[in-house]
Amino acid sequence: MVRTRPFLALAAAVAVWVAPATASSAPPGVRHLHVEDGAVHATVGAGKQVRLTLDPALQRAAERLLARSGAPEGAIVASDVRTGRILVWASRGPRDFVATPLAPSASLFKIVTASALLEAGKVSPATRVCYTGGMSAINARDLEGRGDTCTVFGEALGRSINGVFARLAGKHLTPDDLRRKAGDLGFDGEVPIDVPVAPSAVRVPTDDLGLARAAAGFWSGRLSPLGALFAMQTIANDGERVRLTLLAPPGAPPRGAKGSPTPRITDGRALRPEVARTLRSMLEVTTRRGTCAKAFRKPDGTRALGAMRVAAKTGTLVGGKPARMFSWFASFAPSDRPEIAVSVMLANDLAWRTKANLVGRELLEIYFGRRPSRLVAKRR
Repeated sequence: MVRTRPFLALAAAVAVWVAPATASSAPPGVRHLHVEDGAVHATVGAGKQVRLTLDPALQRAAERLLARSGAPEGAIVASDVRTGRILVWASRGPRDFVATPLAPSASLFKIVTASALLEAGKVSPATRVCYTGGMSAINARDLEGRGDTCTVFGEALGRSINGVFARLAGKHLTPDDLRRKAGDLGFDGEVPIDVPVAPSAVRVPTDDLGLARAAAGFWSGRLSPLGALFAMQTIANDGERVRLTLLAPPGAPPRGAKGSPTPRITDGRALRPEVARTLRSMLEVTTRRGTCAKAFRKPDGTRALGAMRVAAKTGTLVGGKPARMFSWFASFAPSDRPEIAVSVMLANDLAWRTKANLVGRELLEIYFGRRPSRLVAKRR
């Protein structure tokens, strides 16, 4: 049985990238994507069929969530962290935004700064840091003196404390340190994937104030949702860079069917395993008591996903023409036994309806809600 479905957002991406990758002699172009025998196929060029790795049900759910968000532009992308298989590639707007570095990386860039600091051995989660200001901007006076508010570094990432990252980066890191780690994690350059994608671009000024601002996530460059996904997947894999896959290998079984799984292809290492594990615990703060805690509580006060631990980072920044309120949610779950990584970017009007963290949480609920409750409980 063949079920046709207009996965229109992804169609634009496949039109540009899949046709050249399959050496089709016809002009690039997708007639439609359709579900056949439990797998998503794209019709490319002169009727050529290309099978994708997408999960049909999760893809449809992501498209519904994007439509319901009301954002003029946005994207959701998800992967199986163990293999790098792309499960969702959904976009809203006039073109594909999954692999387009449209939005500023905002506070997601704190992941890069935290990684560089931990890799250099300059801090630990117990490091005490005092800071001043930095709520909505970093100014020169915020970097002076001892600071009148103190916390530990282990709380700063999940709570997204700008002043902590600005001060620590100014004291311990160089622009090259940040650029190098940004490249390792997918914030700069191309993400390793089996289709050509547009590179994200990091921007780290060389002056002290510019460095501090970039380290805290103030206009440190533009990031694609695919780049954010790759960063979270890399942390989930203990720092190993696992190549992403959108094109299903020949003979691969549909999701859930018996047969050879999608092969895991590695592309070096971005982080030492112990650093990745430290980041994992710091990112859990986000959904427990940090910037995403409210989004992970249901109206009755119970926790979404129950006792499952979720590692995540959020980001918000206003800018662009026309003016947009960009919101980010990048995560993986369960954080102690990672299965899925999710990246959501919404480019909302200034009068917005929902933010990326709620959309991301709902997609995780859908993914884990498809399982028998006893299996989900066991994984928790």
